[in-house]
Amino acid sequence: MKRLLQELAPHKKTLSFVAISGLLMAASQAQMAVQIKDLMDGLQNKSQVTILSAGWIVLGLAAVMAIARFIHFYLLRVTGEYVSQQLRAKLQRKFMRLSLTFHNNYASGSGGLLTKILNDVSYVQNGLSLFGDLFREPFSFIFLLGWLFILNWKLTLSMMILLPVLGIFLKNIARSINKYSHRGFADLDRVTSVVKESLDGVRIIQAFNLEKEMERRFAHQFRSYLENRKKTHARTEITSPATEFLATAMVLGILTYMSLQIAEGKATYGDFASYLGTLLMINKPLKVLQDAYVRVQDTLVAASRIFLVLDQNSEVPPGLKGTDFPKNWNKIIFDNVSFSYGQGDVLKNISFEVPRGQMVAFVGASGSGKSTVVNLFQRFFDPLRGSIRIDGTETRDMDLNSLRQNLALVTQDVFLFGDSVETNIWSGDFSKPKDNVVDCAKAANAHDFIMRLPEKYQTRMGERGNLFSGGEKQRVSIARALFKDAPILILDEATSALDSQSEMEVQKGLDQLLQGRTSLVIAHRLSTIVKAHHIFVMREGRIVEQGNHEQLISQRGDYWALAQLQNLEFSSPV
Repeated sequence: MKRLLQELAPHKKTLSFVAISGLLMAASQAQMAVQIKDLMDGLQNKSQVTILSAGWIVLGLAAVMAIARFIHFYLLRVTGEYVSQQLRAKLQRKFMRLSLTFHNNYASGSGGLLTKILNDVSYVQNGLSLFGDLFREPFSFIFLLGWLFILNWKLTLSMMILLPVLGIFLKNIARSINKYSHRGFADLDRVTSVVKESLDGVRIIQAFNLEKEMERRFAHQFRSYLENRKKTHARTEITSPATEFLATAMVLGILTYMSLQIAEGKATYGDFASYLGTLLMINKPLKVLQDAYVRVQDTLVAASRIFLVLDQNSEVPPGLKGTDFPKNWNKIIFDNVSFSYGQGDVLKNISFEVPRGQMVAFVGASGSGKSTVVNLFQRFFDPLRGSIRIDGTETRDMDLNSLRQNLALVTQDVFLFGDSVETNIWSGDFSKPKDNVVDCAKAANAHDFIMRLPEKYQTRMGERGNLFSGGEKQRVSIARALFKDAPILILDEATSALDSQSEMEVQKGLDQLLQGRTSLVIAHRLSTIVKAHHIFVMREGRIVEQGNHEQLISQRGDYWALAQLQNLEFSSPV
């Protein structure tokens, strides 16, 4: 609750109008109860002046209530929209900064994170209107209760005995709702995860006839979610009939008591009508308060889940010293670097140097640690032990943006935005004018196929670039890297998923990209790294061989074995 109130702090001016209009509503309603007495007493005494005066006052109060109600709820809803947008923006920002370790280990995956930004924030947005109820209705209750005490303090005091009973009942209901809401939200994470998995993997699902299996998984997760929501709804809805039954019993008792008071001449018809009317009026704030108190539990559970993510400390630190990337550097140094994803080291005391301007390559079986090396260099993670330096400056001391501004990445699994071809190439560095987009596309061997597209460079690429072939996407990603024009290039199996023809086209673009740059290349196809200045052969997290292509072939070790498996033509006798 405290954190949600902090989110409302920037809207204090608007909320002050919400508060004033809410108080006007409460005061106007209470004053109407007073006018009921004057109106009924005027009827009993046949006083036209009293009747007309009370009628005009009631009409004026109704007008004040109508205007105040509009202002109150309009500003409350608008504030709710702003706050929900603030939370979504904070979550989006947080998701982009959380380390890959968090994303890889998050139980319900990206589907669960989507639930946070869509469903949980919606619960908070809806719940903010309940905060208005929790502020406004206590004033209505106090004003009306005060009038009841003025009319008949003994009767009112006797009714107050029931309030602690109602309070204990609501507290227990709220505790139970809180428990089942937590379970329901967790189940919804899993439901969303299954839906996202179904969409992301629709090609494989259809190819392997897995539609029924995905339907079964969805039904299973949804049943669990539904059971918890049923328990939540049952506890939410039991409060209204319980309090309504209590209110009905109270009204019957008051009718009997006030009838006897009138018969004995101790009360007027105006007292009776005003007391009964006020009692009926006070039922509304009581009902709204108990409903808001119960339903706000869902809001608090959703908020706690949002703040749990926002408070995650698994972001990669932006840079311990904020040092800029050195301009006139000479080499990249890995010094006894070790790293683990949780169980056992995947890198074990790795040490090597990459002189500026050279192309080095990493080869080895899957799981040998190749990708981890480049992930550490880009600071998606930080090493457990050892250091990674550019000359004498540790990468963990550098400003994170400054480091990554000097790196360009081309991967096997190309990610492109569902925007135009031009925007995707320009995304290499939006701070630059897009004048060089076409030149970069030409250098990446992409211009010709782009010009054959219906809208040329303005053609939209679809989600993740799925409207384009693998080779076309890869050439656009190379153009993006060329546009960034970073001095260090990382190629992570950039051609391994392509057919021979596409690989040839992409390789032409890569040859342009590699010129004049320091390159760290991960490759399965040894034919793509024959010209590398230095090749590191990795096995089980260690460097077991190193040298250029000819040197490694002559050693007849792991590299030689890989070359034989790929029928690679050796450029030197063995």
